[in-house]
Amino acid sequence: MLTEDYMTTEKAAWRRYLDDLFRRLSPAEKQRLYAEVGVSRTTIQRWRNGENTAEPSHVHRLLNALPEPERHQLRLLMQEDPTLQVPETPPPIEVASDHIPLHVYEDVLHLARHAPDQFWLLGGTIVFHALTQLEATEQAELEIVIAGCMPPGDDGKIRSLRALGVRGTAPRRTDFHTKEMLFGIESLAGYAAMQRHSMLVPDTQDPGTALPLHSLEHERSCAAVPLMWGGKIAGALLATSNLLHFFTEEKLRLLERYADLMCLAFSHQDFVDVSYLDLATLPDWQIQQTYFRLFRQRVNEEYKRSVQHGSLQELAHVEVTVRQKIEGELLQLTPLPSRLETIEG
Repeated sequence: MLTEDYMTTEKAAWRRYLDDLFRRLSPAEKQRLYAEVGVSRTTIQRWRNGENTAEPSHVHRLLNALPEPERHQLRLLMQEDPTLQVPETPPPIEVASDHIPLHVYEDVLHLARHAPDQFWLLGGTIVFHALTQLEATEQAELEIVIAGCMPPGDDGKIRSLRALGVRGTAPRRTDFHTKEMLFGIESLAGYAAMQRHSMLVPDTQDPGTALPLHSLEHERSCAAVPLMWGGKIAGALLATSNLLHFFTEEKLRLLERYADLMCLAFSHQDFVDVSYLDLATLPDWQIQQTYFRLFRQRVNEEYKRSVQHGSLQELAHVEVTVRQKIEGELLQLTPLPSRLETIEG
């Protein structure tokens, strides 16, 4: 028979774990969980504080919304609390490995209806599900980048793609975050967008591999899929791994299906006519870093100037302006390499 002290201690265990988990989540990830569980921030705060107990339906949704390690640990702790009704783990439904499970579509469509920040919540959720289904292991580190079109230049042409959102598996950053990085025709993401078809590179360091011209950190294999809607394009979805031959044709088909879902995270204005896309060659990430390292400083200086001259601009607009200036500076650095000319014909 359970003693009162034992019950109190065990009840506190899952609440403490949930409290610690939420302290580590980004604001966007918390919003995603609130939406998927169907409760408010206050309700989950009360669960964490021990003020009330979660209903079985909410327990089920909460567990389903968490990644596997956290889901397993929280389920174990909840099962030790006799006041909670924890649903049994349902038997796995057999789904072809290159197909997205039904519950993922349901999660994404639910967020599409209710999420206040379409790109950040939808994009982060879709990338999370994609990483989970791609089956990363301790050996296989993965990262997915959502690359969107930069604004066109004075000639009306779009010269690069920008990393809008990035998420990886440990030891890479596992939260959905921004990263100042541009992709040109030398990148697999850029080339897939220009050619408007999916691409797969089993070994980025193979001398016979033309792309990507500059590999990202720890990138040994990669795949990219253009983000298309109604014949127009918004960018590309790029997935990378530290393992050779990680991406197969089957995984590429899966990534294509997630790219179709990812289009829901963009607005109609984000999709442009393909005739505007004319990507240039950009320098590698190390060189880009030397420019983007000063990005925030340059934004602050530009913003102060707009205040001083009485032409106050929104911070987001200033960021776009500075990013375009950096893009222009980077475009002056890199002529078209002979290695890339080979595949360009």
